[in-house]
Amino acid sequence: MSAASFAVPWSLAAPTPGSAAPIARDSGWAEHSLTESIGSAATPRATGAQPFTIDAPANPNGPVFHLADFGAIADGVEPPVDGPDRNLAALQAALDQCRKTKAARLVVGRGIYRCTSGESIVFDGFSDFTFDGGGATFLFHLIEGGEGISIKNCRRSVFSNFNLDWDCAIDPPAWVGRVTELADDQSNFVMRFETAAPLDPKVWVTMNPLDEELRAPGAGTEFDGFAPTKIEKLDEQTVRVWPTEPINPIVGRLYLLRHYTYEKHAVVMVGNSHLSLRNVNIYTFPGEGFVTGGDQHHFELVDCRIAPPANELRSITTTADGFHVGQSQGFIRLERCEFSFMGDDCVNIHDNIHMGVRRVDDYTLVATNFIDWRTPFSAGDPVELRKADLSPTGFTAKLKSVAVDSEKSEATLIFSQKLPTRIANDAILFNRRYGSRNVIVRNCYFHENRARGILCNSADWLVEDNRFFHNQFAAMLMQPYAFPFDAEGFGARNVIIRGNKFESSNSYGADDGPVIQLDTKVVGDASTAYPLFDGVLLEKNEFTEMPGPVVQASSFKNLVIRNNRVTNLKEAPVAEKMRGSIRAELGTGLWVEGNSWTTQEDIEPPRLYYNADTVRSIACRANVLKT
Repeated sequence: MSAASFAVPWSLAAPTPGSAAPIARDSGWAEHSLTESIGSAATPRATGAQPFTIDAPANPNGPVFHLADFGAIADGVEPPVDGPDRNLAALQAALDQCRKTKAARLVVGRGIYRCTSGESIVFDGFSDFTFDGGGATFLFHLIEGGEGISIKNCRRSVFSNFNLDWDCAIDPPAWVGRVTELADDQSNFVMRFETAAPLDPKVWVTMNPLDEELRAPGAGTEFDGFAPTKIEKLDEQTVRVWPTEPINPIVGRLYLLRHYTYEKHAVVMVGNSHLSLRNVNIYTFPGEGFVTGGDQHHFELVDCRIAPPANELRSITTTADGFHVGQSQGFIRLERCEFSFMGDDCVNIHDNIHMGVRRVDDYTLVATNFIDWRTPFSAGDPVELRKADLSPTGFTAKLKSVAVDSEKSEATLIFSQKLPTRIANDAILFNRRYGSRNVIVRNCYFHENRARGILCNSADWLVEDNRFFHNQFAAMLMQPYAFPFDAEGFGARNVIIRGNKFESSNSYGADDGPVIQLDTKVVGDASTAYPLFDGVLLEKNEFTEMPGPVVQASSFKNLVIRNNRVTNLKEAPVAEKMRGSIRAELGTGLWVEGNSWTTQEDIEPPRLYYNADTVRSIACRANVLKT
């Protein structure tokens, strides 16, 4: 059900000086006490994601095979050997037999199975099939060859009970070390590592300061692109480093040195339907964890984890996002999952968009700076034309044909209907074939990663009863953006965020330190006045110890913040403005009601901050402030 399915009152009265006693700030900003009431209109209600079913495999009479019968050997305790990849060969033979006989199940025995070639384990075109890993671990150590596991074009299939891991002893994805010395002119620094020091300048990709107690990101400024020109070995664990440009690491601070980012993803899923991953664990991998694209729909992760093995200290899990959906047709569920210690966001769900066109004639557009894998178009796709600020033009039509010129990075799109006469070169294309909508995220744990907890950039969500702890940036981010070479997100509509616990979120204090952030970024690094966030409800959540606003919102319509608890009793890790407050601009319809705030006496009381020039229709009532 879409956001348009719930009633929206338009009778709210904007605050007046007599009712709210707002204090003028620069550029139209004002502030209002959270305990003084304004506005009387009824509160709208979002409906969020609707329940849906993932169809189970239906193949009761299909044969069952065991991987051991095809020559697989649990050899992971031994160093890799030269020669054919016997475990991959065994898997391929077993899967060929399963496909030939329409098997119901392939079972793997417990153990560590080395994949020595770096090639992918490919599941292609299975239906009514279960892959039962039996607690097995598949261990990789080579980048070449593609992702760890590829699952494509499967229907009514279950993949369960296995682990993916990277041999960190052979090729560490990251190291942890302490800066012990910095030259006065910042031209070089000394770093002592907990293991053997990396001597190849190519592996020095990013340096991120770690919290000493948690060994998690979020303790200060990260450095990237510094590209050492020289590394001098002082002893087995200590090096002196000369970066291309001077940087200013903090002497005495522990840093995570990241080697990889997006080199090799763990599990890539494309074009599947009614797909279930259950009890699948990723310990470490040099890329993203679970990745989805294309026409995939109705898929779930249940009891899946991205976390180090039990009782084992590791510096990083995946070096990029944990769960990344770049395009899909929606109906996505995450249940009882854990995402931790990643090199980027825990969960990022959106649909890619394209910016940059050239009008050729009444029916033809050329998409410029075109990257086919990011924004694929096909004949028959309904494509919407948007302005550079992400607002609609009112034009949507199906494509008659698509021709891609990879050398010119262009795609010629011929439409079935006549195009508008004038189209700006920075116009945006939404391919409405895709829509990663109807997302349920429930009882999951997102913690101690380098970036955000959840990126929500599609319609019809329910985010319920999860825990967010010490995410380096905002725990939840809704942020479509549009730049010529990088654009994503249709906007977030009809979203319920309910019953979650947000603890020590945005430890770095990014973007003024909000826990939940709704904004847009378009050319010029500006926000848009068009309401890309429509019908967002935050209720019955607990927010504790944040550096900045509990909610920071722009480009919204019908934002409801009700019956939440906000607590700040400790000194902020980063001193930001508006701690525990609500900050709003470029919006219509804001309800702040029934919330309670508890703060120490020496902490500035939270307030409602809004831009009086760009925010219309505010209701603030029945809130409680305790000290």
